[in-house]
Amino acid sequence: MDPVSLEFEDGIARVTLGRTRRRNAMDLAMWEGLRHKVEEAAKARPRALVLWGRGGHFSAGMDLKPDNPIAARAGEAVYTRDKDKAAALVRELKGYLAPLLDFPAPTIAAIEGAAIGAGFEIALHCDVRVAAETARIGLPEVRIGMIPDLGGTTLLTRLVGPGRAAMLVCGGGELTGAEAFRLGLVEEAVPEGEALAAARRLAAAIAAGGPEAVAQALGVVRRLSREAVRRGFEAEVEAGARALTSGEPVEGLTAFLERRAPRWSR
Repeated sequence: MDPVSLEFEDGIARVTLGRTRRRNAMDLAMWEGLRHKVEEAAKARPRALVLWGRGGHFSAGMDLKPDNPIAARAGEAVYTRDKDKAAALVRELKGYLAPLLDFPAPTIAAIEGAAIGAGFEIALHCDVRVAAETARIGLPEVRIGMIPDLGGTTLLTRLVGPGRAAMLVCGGGELTGAEAFRLGLVEEAVPEGEALAAARRLAAAIAAGGPEAVAQALGVVRRLSREAVRRGFEAEVEAGARALTSGEPVEGLTAFLERRAPRWSR
């Protein structure tokens, strides 16, 4: 089974993250598959796109196991403190998500289970997020000495404002889907197991509108913040590279693997 699949029904595209044995954690094949399937869907000009994860989880984030080439490259940048390599990797990963941000129709993330770290950053690239009340949502990167540099800081700030973004990004904690809804991270919270159905209902409602009217309205909604987002993404590349090469991820990742609290140098 492909790690990422694409289906069409009634003019709606559905992209499925399907690497269930690791809670849809993102390895190189998943990143490439996501980009390719979103690009393929865009060529078909659907009325909406729904993105979800098979197996009860949206995505547990970046796969940190050594058999993931992305993790290996990140580790090389971390241990050699090579800022150019770190920045190049962050830009490459952002490139995998660009087709989702620029998709020609409204995009909806249907979140069940884990949407953690890079997993939630993928959801943040969608126009709308629908989450199960029991979903686990968070950006914990600072707890291992990194930052959410794949849109997490920029897109979350746009969504909930600088105060809440600072609380969530710098605190590094998790929220349930119900809590995320109250804080504005997701636009709808539904009972467990119903996120995909709710996202499909919303997609059907979008598809019932005039295609040109929806496209024009969406263009205005996105345009209002797009320039700020582009500037923020560049700042994320710089900040992400600095964090990766600061030395802190060495202790953070070691502590993570040893299942202990990190011992920071200051």
